[in-house]
Order: sequence, then structure tokens, then C-alpha cells
Amino acid sequence: MPRFTPASGDHQAKRQSRNRDYRRQWLAAAPCALASRHSVRFSDASPIATLCWLALMLLLLAGPATPVSAASNTDATQISSADAAQPATPISAADWLQRYRALAAAAPASCPPASIPVLNEHAPIRAFVLEPSADQQASEPLVATLKDPILESFIVLAQDANGCIHIGESGRLAPFDQRSISSPFPNSRLPLSFGTTSPIAIVMDHKSIRPWIELVPESQFRRLSERLWIALGMLTGILTTLFLIAILMTRYQRSALTLAYLGYIAALLFYQLQATGLGPEWLPFWPAPSTQHLLQALAVGSAVIGMSLPVFAFLRPRGRLRSLLLISVALSATGFYLSAQIAEAYRFGAAILPVLAILVILLLATRLRDDEPGVRWFSAGLAVTLFGGGIQATSVVTQGAWLPPLTAFAFPIGNLIESICWLTAIALRLKAQHLALLERQLSEAKYDSLTDSYNRRHVRKRINLAIAKAKRTSSSRKDNGVSGLLYIDLCGFKDIRDRFGQAIGDEALRRFSSLLQGMGFNVDAIGRYGGHEFVILMHQDAHWSETEGAAATILSRFQEALELDNQSILIRPDIGIVRIGAQYSDVDEVMEDASRALRVSTQLGGRRATLFEPQMRDRAKIEQELLDALEEAIRNHQLDLHYQPMVALENMSPVGFEALLRCPHLSEKGIGIEQIFASAESAGMLKSIGERVIELALAQIVDWQRQGVWSTSFFLSLNVCQQQLIDGRFLESLHRASQRLNIDAGAIRLELSERSLGVDLDWSHHVLPRLLNQQVLLGIDNFGTGLASLTMLTDLQPDYIKIDKRLVAVMATLPRAQHLARAARLFTAETGSLAIAEGIETNVQLETLLELGFEHGQGHLIAGPMSGSETANWLQLAARAHEQPRGDSLWQRQLH
Repeated sequence: MPRFTPASGDHQAKRQSRNRDYRRQWLAAAPCALASRHSVRFSDASPIATLCWLALMLLLLAGPATPVSAASNTDATQISSADAAQPATPISAADWLQRYRALAAAAPASCPPASIPVLNEHAPIRAFVLEPSADQQASEPLVATLKDPILESFIVLAQDANGCIHIGESGRLAPFDQRSISSPFPNSRLPLSFGTTSPIAIVMDHKSIRPWIELVPESQFRRLSERLWIALGMLTGILTTLFLIAILMTRYQRSALTLAYLGYIAALLFYQLQATGLGPEWLPFWPAPSTQHLLQALAVGSAVIGMSLPVFAFLRPRGRLRSLLLISVALSATGFYLSAQIAEAYRFGAAILPVLAILVILLLATRLRDDEPGVRWFSAGLAVTLFGGGIQATSVVTQGAWLPPLTAFAFPIGNLIESICWLTAIALRLKAQHLALLERQLSEAKYDSLTDSYNRRHVRKRINLAIAKAKRTSSSRKDNGVSGLLYIDLCGFKDIRDRFGQAIGDEALRRFSSLLQGMGFNVDAIGRYGGHEFVILMHQDAHWSETEGAAATILSRFQEALELDNQSILIRPDIGIVRIGAQYSDVDEVMEDASRALRVSTQLGGRRATLFEPQMRDRAKIEQELLDALEEAIRNHQLDLHYQPMVALENMSPVGFEALLRCPHLSEKGIGIEQIFASAESAGMLKSIGERVIELALAQIVDWQRQGVWSTSFFLSLNVCQQQLIDGRFLESLHRASQRLNIDAGAIRLELSERSLGVDLDWSHHVLPRLLNQQVLLGIDNFGTGLASLTMLTDLQPDYIKIDKRLVAVMATLPRAQHLARAARLFTAETGSLAIAEGIETNVQLETLLELGFEHGQGHLIAGPMSGSETANWLQLAARAHEQPRGDSLWQRQLH
């Protein structure tokens, strides 16, 4: 190391002054070094390192430190081996330049011309006197260098022994090739021998001036520069490799975390190229020196944002802490970006870094409690950066007087290790996410996401295993090798979802599944097979009585309503039971038989369990043939309507007609209309049939109107089921067709069987609003055989009530039937409805009804179902015959 002596004054007095002010001067340089982020990141410590050094400064500093970067600080300082920057006789940089201009003017003619640079008066400037020792001057040329690669301008002026002036200008504002020796540090070669005037170094920088000047023998500086280039090349190569890895990682799994790491490495690589001088030295397309202000501002601001991206993506701050972090990052980066135009903005951006460091430490402290290896690796990266920043700051402050030169790269090395640690943390996070994804996929492949029971795929897998086990098992015991399967359907669940909403419906499914799993059956699997269908597969070693007992327990448990979200939900399970034995070859056969048994339970009224029997396959085959024939009849318009009159019993004048569906094509095969409706309802074909019935019925009214036999006092009743009323599409089709054909809505009655009113359905919510909106009147059929309550009948307010034909048939001989009929007539009178007796077959029945006060009726005694043309003829005949005397029976026979 060179040894310098002061340019003037007593050497002992200088040393005493140095000892007295050394600590204050050392600490005064520290904040500038930490806040400026410069010199191959010599002072570019991490936010955590910045925080620690500021805390150390506050503890040791006796008084406030004055930054050496003040624009007015232009005094000259002598450089020696003992102190970094000691006060000397204040001589401004402008005075030194003026002195050297005079020396250049007086230089011998043999000297090369010297052009003294012109300083920027608005930039901070300091002058330093260079005083090499005598033995250094005699050995080899010295190189004046400044360990600040991002310095804007480093001017060295020296007079040799011949009186010639040597000028060296380097730094970011000068072309890179103007440096005497290719090095990351600005430098200038001094003459071998000096003249009478001391060499002077002038430092100009808008950000902050650091007095880190050193005189090094040329050979030593060359070796140091070569090692620096190799180290910086390795550093940049590793960062480039990490950048490529980040690109590949982003292509493999694009996420916020991988993109954040890619942005971090890109910003770090850009800053290293800019700060270390590799960009202008190695890259021919690097921008010109005139853009260095802008490049440095972009590099530092981007580095702040780049380092914050993994922090946000990996540590995931929330709430107020997240907002504070965002504000701090935005303010710091904005300050650095604005420094391209406003020098003071650079120090503002640096002043925010301690606040950002505190927030990151707080965030990290909350995340370290998580048991995640990736967080520990992430923390280790920050710790290494902190350690490297501390060592580097020490090397900067002490001018490297007692530390190896490589310690100047402690922070870049720490930053590199941080990048590797963060890459490891991200890889661990991605691996954990991948394992979680695999686990979730495995869970989804096995469990239903809504009910947490087994899903359809896994249930089928378990049934396959049960079939295979049944084929392998052979024993004399009847039940051995046979597994019981319960196929459960929640009848009417669509009504629950329509009434209470999707959320309550999902909760009902979850509760049902939970209750099934909590019943303690000896099961192999319980799973959700479809929308509201569940399967229970009993263990193969379970006795058959356990299977039957499980079905009975389920039916008993769900007789009462469930309380869900302050709502009473009644779940009605229908169950089909199958013995899984060696006779089955695959799952589809088992489930088809279970569906057949389940369909029988539904057809028998529901809320029951039915064991599959082989003959059900024959019935299912017949039903399928029926459905095929019904589809063909609908498609080929083979459905037709017949009409049976409803009359006033006093004079047999018609009041309305009941439309009765007929299908000659199916009737020839012995298939009754009730069977047709039952099959159509189970197969979901009622919509097609309903549309056809509406089309035929309204077209017939139009035809009767054209013939002049239709009266506005007549009505036409259409038989409907609850499914059609709840669905609403039947009513919409009826409304559209009535408007299209200009038929009064009052001419239509919808006739509903009383049996439908006994189901668990809130008619006031599902049916009445639709009926009121469509202005359609309702009639009740088969009264006396269903389960409808008087309250429900009152709510529906039917236009008429039909007394069931079975009650009419025994009315003449059974007094109880007469009492019930009389009560029904009184009820209709009180509610304003018509009482219509249906199924009148004999004169005795007719006379009995008249004695009981019934005024309206229908039946074969009056007229049977007729085609549309026959009904028109009947109306014409009735118009003439109803005026005949009451005792004359000829007209009655003619009408019949």
C-alpha cells in the first residue's frame, strides 16, 4: 500500500487532528455510503444492512454527521495511507483548476497540449490532494483510482518533473476507453516523477461524493483489475444462468412467484451490468455516457422493485403491512427514478430504504413461525445479504486498509447467494404446491368435493372389487361372497333446491351424507353417485340382515325434517337394494338392477326400500318398449283427445268438458292411459305430451267456435300433474298458445288429482304464484281418495271439486258415502266452488246425487268420452234436447 504524507503543515499536528476527528469522520462517511448504493455495490447494502449500520451510527456518533456530498463542499483534502480524507488548507476545486490552467499555459513547448476540463457548477464537487511517498515515486507509475464504479466524473491533474501537465478524466460521464487501465473503477495513470505542484483529484457526482481514492502501483492495479474482471464475469455468468433458469421455470409453471423471481433476476442482472461497468466494457450496444444518469436511475429503481417482487409473491403480506410495503417500495423506486433529473431524489429514495427494511423484517418475523422449509431458505438469503452488506460497508468505510480487496465484493456475493437461496425457496414452494396439487387430484379422484364422501369413480371401483371378490369366493353359506348395495335417491330434491335455493340444497346433501356416514353401518363404501343419488356398499362379511337393517334405519331416520339455516327440510329417500354376487360381470349391470328396484320404490309412492328381483328386468323391458312406443306416438302425432261433457244435472245442459288423452296405437297393445302417464312422468316426457295436449285442446276450441257450438260459458279441463305445475313450462306453453289463438284464459281449467296434494310440497310457494300469474283456474279430481287437507284446498281455491267415481258408485247403498258426499258439497258451497260428481253410471246414482243436492256431474250415463266431431254433434243435439220435459227419457237416451 502506498504511504502518503500531508502536502503542508506539521505532520505530528495532522496525526493528532486525525486521531481526534477519526471516529466522527468515519461515521460521517457511513450514511453516505449506505444511502447511495454505489461502487460495485460497495455501499449498496441491502435494506436490512442499511438499517443495522444506521443503528450503529446512532450509537457511536457523538454529534450529527454532515454528509460530504453537499454541493457547497468544494474544499481540497489530502489523501494518505493513514487516513481516507483528512482536512487540509481549504482550496476549492475551481482554484485548483485555475492553478493548473496557469501551469498548462506556462508548460514547455515540448509538452503535449493540455485541455483543462470545465466543471458543472450545479454538481457537488470536491478536490483531493494526492501525496505519494518518495519510494513509490521512484519504483513505477502510480494509478489514482476511486472505488466507486458509478461515479460520474473523476478528474486527475498532475505536473511531471518536466513541467508538463497530465490530465486523466474517467467516470460514467466519460467514454470507458478513456481510462488509463481497463478496470471497473475510474482511474488515471500519474507521471513517474512529479513537479512542484501536488497532484490533484477532483470528484464530481450528483448523488454523493465518497472519498475512497487510492494510489496503487500500476502493476498491482492491473492484477487487481484482472481479478475483478474475472470475478465480475463469474458473477454475471451465474446471474445469467439464474436468469435462464428463471425463464425455464416460468415456462414450466407460470405463476406470480416464478414471474416475480424472473423480474428480480432481470433487475439484478441489469444493475450489475450498469454498476460494475461490464455493460459499457463488454457490450457494444450499451448506451452512450450521456445517458448514464438515466441508466443509473433505472437500474437502482428497478433493483428496488425487483427485490420487492419475490418478497410480495413469496411472503404474501396482507392488510396494513402490505399497504405500507407497497407505499415504501413505490416511494423509494420513484425517488431513484426521479434522480435522473433531480439529484436530491436519489437521497430521498435511499432514505426510504430503512423503513422498507423494518417492514420486511416484521413480515419475515411473522412468516418464520410457519413450518415451511422455503421460508427458512428465503430468510437465509436475506441474512446472507445482510452479512455481506455489513462486511462491504466496513471495507468501504475503512478504505480496505486492513481487509482483503475481495471484501469489496461481499455484498454482490451475498446478493448472489441470496438469489440462489431464493431460487431454492421457490423450488421448495413449487414442489410443495405440486405435491398439494397431486394430493388434491388424488382426493378429487376418490372423494366428492361437496359431501366429502366417495365419488362416483371410486364407488364404481369398489363395486368392481366386490364383484371380483364374489366370483373368487365359494362357500356353502348362502350369504358368503355376497355384498349388499343400497341405491338411494332423494325424491323431490329438485323441489327443495327450487324452493330454498342452491346453498340450502348443497347443505342438505352434505347433511344427508354426514348422517349416512355417522350411522355406523358395516360398509365398504358410502358415496355420492350422482346429483342427489347415493350408494352404500356393505362389507362382504356383513350379514344380509345388516343390509336390510341399514335400509330400514335410513327410512326411519329421515321421517322427520332436518333443520338447516332455520328452515325445515324434509328429505324423502327411496331405496333400491341389490345382492352383488357372482352372477354380475360389471358395475353397469349392478347399477341397472339397482335402478330398477329404485324405480319400483318410487312408483309405489316412495319412502320405501325395494329388493331387486329378476322379474323386474322383464318389467323394465316392457316399460322401455312402452316408452319407445310413446316416443314414436308423439313424434308421429298419434296422440288424440276425447272429450267427456260435464253437465248441470237438473236439465243436462253442458257446462264444460274434460279432455282425455287417447293413443289408439298403444291402446291396441292393451296399454292403458294411466300406465302411459306413469311411464311418461318417470321418463321425463310429460313436457312433450303436455305441449301436444295444449295444441290439440285449443285447436279444438277454435274449431267448435267456428262451428258455432262453443259457448263462452263453457270450459275445457286439462288433466295435469304436480310436476307440470311446478316446472312452469306447461303453464307458459298454455299462455302462449291461448294468446296466439285468441282464446280466453277463463275457458281453460287445469284438473289435478287430489292424490298429488298429499305429497310434501309447499303449494303456496310453488304452484299458486304461477296459477295467479297465468290467470288459470284449477279443479280438483278424485276427491275423497287422496290425502289433501281442507286447509290446502282452501289455499288453492279450486274452481270445482270432483267427487271420486268410486265414492259415487257406492253412494246409493252406503250411508257413510252419502255423509262424505254431503260434507263435500257443503264445503264447495262455502268456498264458492262447483261440486261435480264423476262416474255417474246409473239412474239410481243420479237420483241419489240429486237428493243430496248435487247440481253438476259427468259419467257414461250422461255421455262418454267422444272425439271432437262427435262432441260437436252432441252439443247440437243437447241444444235441442235440453228443452224437453224432465220426465221424458227419450232425449237422455239420444244424448247417451
